Amino acid sequence: MTLSNAQNRVRDWLFHQALPLWASAGIDAEGRFFEKLDFDGRPITGVPRRTRVQARQVYVFAEAASLGWTEGETIARRGLDALIRDNRREDGLWVRATDDVGAVIDPTPDLYDLAFVLFALAAAHRVLKDERALPLALSTLAAIEARMADPAYGGWQEALPPVLPRRQNPHMHMLEALLAWQAIAPDAAFEAAARRVLDLFAARFFDREHLMLGEFFTADWAIAPGGAGQVIEPGHHMEWVWLLDQARRLGLDGHDRKADALFASALTNGFDAQGMAIREVDRIGAVRDDGRRLWAQTEALRTLLLRGRTDHALRLIEGVFATHLATATPGLWVDSYDAEGRPQDASVPASTLYHLMTAFSALLTEPL
Repeated sequence: MTLSNAQNRVRDWLFHQALPLWASAGIDAEGRFFEKLDFDGRPITGVPRRTRVQARQVYVFAEAASLGWTEGETIARRGLDALIRDNRREDGLWVRATDDVGAVIDPTPDLYDLAFVLFALAAAHRVLKDERALPLALSTLAAIEARMADPAYGGWQEALPPVLPRRQNPHMHMLEALLAWQAIAPDAAFEAAARRVLDLFAARFFDREHLMLGEFFTADWAIAPGGAGQVIEPGHHMEWVWLLDQARRLGLDGHDRKADALFASALTNGFDAQGMAIREVDRIGAVRDDGRRLWAQTEALRTLLLRGRTDHALRLIEGVFATHLATATPGLWVDSYDAEGRPQDASVPASTLYHLMTAFSALLTEPL
């Protein structure tokens, strides 16, 4: 497979299979997105609709429009309208989940959800030219800073009230959203918050002894006790390498050596014999779980391309199409496999389309 062949295959799957299916079956009459479909491509109802999924799908269809799939613009606009109408709290934060008719069933502000609200708003500003996006993003960030910041130990609380363990993952996605904004509408608030995440990464998330990225922590950002503190996810290594490169391009640099170390450790310890990313290793690189998640393959794909590992990236694409995307109903995916290569899903999570879009968008805009 050549890079051109890979782009053609991805373009066909994305624009002729996945997006048309999710545009018809994955959206309700009010423009809100279903949380998941079954493997026949039918929506599953009666499950909480998380704010993070609503926001991710706004991004997906806005990004599709930016890539030339014009139907995406109307879908993204309707989804954004519903997100703002149903999911925003009076205090400037956003709820965790609603039900099938848009009623709030979990009002908790969750940092992971808030990060994706900011990310969706950035796509709305960049692609849809929506005048609400920038003011909403700034007011959301101000509310996060006012109500969820941790002045004692850094970063933000995961939720209100605070919960443990603390995780690097929501902070990573906050960085992703802040960088997306800084690239299109630079602001001192976005830059300052991004720098604080990067400082936390350098001081706490990055394990200088083992050259690994930790996942779970105590309230003061010490390594979480027990097995949780040993969890290392190679997919997140790849995601951080990508984000640190984006930060460097925006003048938020100083982390090149850490990015190189994360990339090297992921390549050394985080891939199976087929060249696909595994779920978990520990801090010394021993395998904890050699099953596979689709999101980790997508993060590996765009970072391998970024780092010039085109041959590995092309093998990875072939593997993804042969397994995760080889569904009886085109345009769906198998999200997870266990260590024996057995599929683990009873349904198709909409949340994964964001990962596919970020990776495939990078691939489709890669120069030949």
